[in-house]
Amino acid sequence: MRQHNASFANFICRFGDKVLLDYAKRIVIPAFTKDTYVRSYGKRTHYHFYEVELMNLDESDEDPIMVLAGRFVKQTELTRTQVFDDEKGLIRDEASLLSAPSAFFVLILNNHRLIYFPETPHAPDLNAFRVTAEHFLRQRHKEYVEALYEKSRGDDEPPTKKALNVAHPRPTLEVVPLTGKADIATFMRRFEKLKRINFRVVKPNDDINAGEILGQVRELSDALGSTNTKVTASSSDGLDIDAVIEAVTEATSSGNQDVSVSGIDTNGNNLSGNNEQFKLSAEIENVPLKKASLVKRLVEKFTQLKETGSINAPSAGANPGKVAKLKNLL
Repeated sequence: MRQHNASFANFICRFGDKVLLDYAKRIVIPAFTKDTYVRSYGKRTHYHFYEVELMNLDESDEDPIMVLAGRFVKQTELTRTQVFDDEKGLIRDEASLLSAPSAFFVLILNNHRLIYFPETPHAPDLNAFRVTAEHFLRQRHKEYVEALYEKSRGDDEPPTKKALNVAHPRPTLEVVPLTGKADIATFMRRFEKLKRINFRVVKPNDDINAGEILGQVRELSDALGSTNTKVTASSSDGLDIDAVIEAVTEATSSGNQDVSVSGIDTNGNNLSGNNEQFKLSAEIENVPLKKASLVKRLVEKFTQLKETGSINAPSAGANPGKVAKLKNLL
C-alpha cells in the first residue's frame, strides 16, 4: 500500500513592508481561487489550482482559523517513441497519454504555515507550487493595480501606475520547508567531512522570535535594507557535525532561514543539501476522500506536531491586530 506523507513549510508572502493578511482579500485569496489562472511550462505542461476554498475551521467567529485549501494540479502529456519486445527488441511505437497528478494543500492564514500533501505518484513538488503561486500572485497584483488606475482616471489628479505600484508593492514569495531534528541528524551523519554551511536570512512574515539564531544578523540586514543576507561557516578540515546539527535545527525550526550544507560523504563523493533534503514529513493514515475531512485531518496532524514541539508556529491569538484581519475575511 502506498504511503502518504505530508510536509510543512513557512509561506512568506510580502508586499514591501506589508504582509499576506494586509492584501488577503484583494490579492492573495483571488490568486488561489480564480480558476482562469494557468502557468505553462513548455507546450505540454500546465499548472493551476483547483477548487480552492477559504474556510473557517473554528465553529465560532470569535477566534477564526482561516485556511485556503484545495488542489494543485499539473496537467501534462506523457509521450513515448518506442517499446521493447522480448522477441523483436526495440520497436518504434509512438503514443501519448494525458496525465494530471496533484497535491492537496492547506495554507493556514493565521500563521502562514503550509501543509503540502502529494496525492498521486509524480505529484508536483513544493518548488513548482511556489513558482506557480508567485506567478498568480503577481498576475492578480497587476490586475489590482490596473483596476485602481482605471477607477481613479476621473479624479482631478489621478495617480500614475508607477505611483500605485509604489503604494502597493509587487508581491514576493518564499516557501521555506520546515525541518525535523531527526531528519537533519540523519542527513548530516552521511558526511565524512562537512566543509561548508550557508545560512540565508529570509525576511519573515511578522512572526519572528526575538531570541532566534542569527537575530543580530537579521537586525543588521533590515537596517541596511538588504534583500539577500548570508552567513557562511567553512573549514577544509571539516566542521563539527554535532554542533552543525544543533545550529541547523535551531536555525530552520521557524522556517525563517534557509540553510545549505556541502562536503564529502563516507564514500568520498561530494554531498550537498538544504531544507528540502531534511524537511519534516508525517505519514497520513486512512486518507479521507471528502475535502473537509482531509483538511481537518491535515490540520490535526499539524497541531499535534506543534504541541510536541516538532513544529514552531506562532499563535494568532496573541496578536489582536492579526485577529482583526482574520475576522475581516469572514
